[in-house]
Amino acid sequence: MWEGLLLFTARVKCRGEIALDLLEDFLPYAQSCLKHTSERARLAVILTQWTAMWKGNHRLFDCSRSHHGGYFHFNQLMEGKWVQAFTFVATRREGVCLRGPEPDRVRKAHKFRHNPLNAAPLDALFEAWSAHPEARPCGHAVEFFLEETPDEVWAACLAEVMTHLGS
Repeated sequence: MWEGLLLFTARVKCRGEIALDLLEDFLPYAQSCLKHTSERARLAVILTQWTAMWKGNHRLFDCSRSHHGGYFHFNQLMEGKWVQAFTFVATRREGVCLRGPEPDRVRKAHKFRHNPLNAAPLDALFEAWSAHPEARPCGHAVEFFLEETPDEVWAACLAEVMTHLGS
C-alpha cells in the first residue's frame, strides 16, 4: 500500500518536470514550422504561460508527432473521463495554431449512456472562443493561428479557459 502512495506522490511532484520535458520535445519542432524569429520567441512565451497555468491533478499534458505534424495536448479529467481540452498543432505547411475545445465532445456526451460527459464547460469555451474575430471554424472546434492572433487575444483565450474549465 505504501509503495503505491509513494509512487503517486512522486508522480505529483514530478508532474511539473514532465510538463517541461514534453514542452521541450514539442517546442523545437513547432518553432521550426515558423518563418520568423520573432514568432518563434513569441510561441515560446505563449506556450510557457499556458503550461504554467494548466495545473492540478485533474490536468495532464501529452505530446505526439506524426507525418501530419506535432501536437501538444492539454488534457483534463472531467467527470471521470479524460478529454483533450485543446491542442497546439504545428505543421510545416500551416505553421502553429491552437485548436479546440475537444471536437469530439458531442459524441462523448452521448457515447457513455451510464455516465455521459457533461460537455457544457467545453461548449461554453467554444462559444467564448468563437466570439473572437481571429477564430477560424474547424469542425466542432475553432483554430487560432499564431501569426494572425495578437497577444491580447491569447491572454483572453487563456483567461476563458480558466473561467470555463476551472482553475
